[in-house]
Amino acid sequence: MINDLFEARKTLKPVTRPTSKIPNMTTEEAYKLQKQLVEKLKSNGDIVAGYKLSPKTIKDAPVYGYLFESMKIAPGTVIKKTDFIDLHLENEVAFIIGQEINSSQINKPSDLKSYVKYVVPAIEMPEIRYSGDIDDVTGLDLVVDNVVASKIILGKGMSPDMVDADKVKVIMTRDGVTVNEGLSTMVEGSPWNSLFWLVKELDKKDEKLKVDYVIMTGGIAKFMDSTLGVYKATYEGLGEITFTILA
Repeated sequence: MINDLFEARKTLKPVTRPTSKIPNMTTEEAYKLQKQLVEKLKSNGDIVAGYKLSPKTIKDAPVYGYLFESMKIAPGTVIKKTDFIDLHLENEVAFIIGQEINSSQINKPSDLKSYVKYVVPAIEMPEIRYSGDIDDVTGLDLVVDNVVASKIILGKGMSPDMVDADKVKVIMTRDGVTVNEGLSTMVEGSPWNSLFWLVKELDKKDEKLKVDYVIMTGGIAKFMDSTLGVYKATYEGLGEITFTILA
């Protein structure tokens, strides 16, 4: 199962959903399988660069996966859709960690602001690597495949003192036509709530957020197909990101 998901990243051949093979899979089992995949990716030379969250995924709670250095692409990049199995788009607000976070000193989301170096406009490009109907993919399936992390685009960051991460509005256009809109409060009520949940969840597993880690806090607008075109995402008060998707 894990070898299939690892190889799918190279062969671009979709694989069978894990929950179709293990219908009674638990959340704990899903994360154990995810860990096997992450270790395999690391042993292949990739370097962990942070975490991504997907809100309200299993029993109305978030889930997380790992980001790798190889997932980062620059604004303005031309992306070939045929380089992926089933690519999608999400607008997000990301954080760049400024100092290692000691969970015992974090009692509420606002305690995290002094640990964050930058608030960043971001695009996530999740990749569904499973065969069949996307509506059949469960939260557990997502967890096993590292929450379908694939590529991310980060814009220019701003200090948390210079921008209110809870008041970011995004408008994204494709070929000049608006195709997506959202507010940062659409993710767990606040991107800071997402980060707080992650810090506490990782603490249970003796994992910590390191300096310069990227934290993708979750989608703040609708989950979109990667239709071909020229995109521009404007994050009010924060910045913009452009990219192009070709066949």
